[in-house]
Amino acid sequence: MNKKTLFSLVGAASIAVSLSATAPVLAAETTNPNPTSTTTNNTADQKGTTTNTPSTGQTSTTDTSKTPTTGQTGTTDTSKTPASGTTDTSKTPATGTTNPSTSKPINSADLNKAMSLNGKYAKLTRNSYVYDAKGKRVKNAKLKKGTLIGVSGVTTSDGKVLIGYNNKKGKYIKVNNVVLFKAVQYKVKKNAFVYNSKGKRNTRVYVPKGKTITVFKTKKIKGVKYVAFSDSQYIKWSVLDHKSGKVISG
Repeated sequence: MNKKTLFSLVGAASIAVSLSATAPVLAAETTNPNPTSTTTNNTADQKGTTTNTPSTGQTSTTDTSKTPTTGQTGTTDTSKTPASGTTDTSKTPATGTTNPSTSKPINSADLNKAMSLNGKYAKLTRNSYVYDAKGKRVKNAKLKKGTLIGVSGVTTSDGKVLIGYNNKKGKYIKVNNVVLFKAVQYKVKKNAFVYNSKGKRNTRVYVPKGKTITVFKTKKIKGVKYVAFSDSQYIKWSVLDHKSGKVISG
């Protein structure tokens, strides 16, 4: 094959390719691969946006698991929040209450004893301070052990039960410092010698006949019965007029 014939074939092939590239395409031959997609280009409000439309029969749904129910807006967890207007009163005292009194309680047994002694005689079993009606000690005032008193009045102060004595205004002693003075008055039917607690006679002292004495204790000394009319003075029981006895205390 000569060169002229080869060039002629090449040229013919080039012309055929050019014609096939410029051939028109019929509109009927075009198909849309995704019929549910709508593309909008150069619209007034949306440019270059694509909207996916749900298939027929399907409606748009939203997740309401975390969305408040209609009518309940701005809800919060109130499990640990006190009710509106309420305050924590677990440690707050009730309205109108005050701290309990710090005064000491009164011993009921002491009070009963004081009431039973009122209007009777008592004897001090120990030295006793003197107090005023408010329970404060009276300066330089004291009663000695063995003193006999007439109980006159009862008062209480700061846990102390106090008894008045001998009708002295504003003077009191502790009720626990005394015991009931059991006393009986007798007349002496003849002159009586005086003895001590061991039965020793005091030759310088005696009780005259007809004298009324107050007896508050009896004691046997060496088999003989004596009666005491003071802490250290005794006379024999036999010298008393027993029919004249009169209970004055106890």
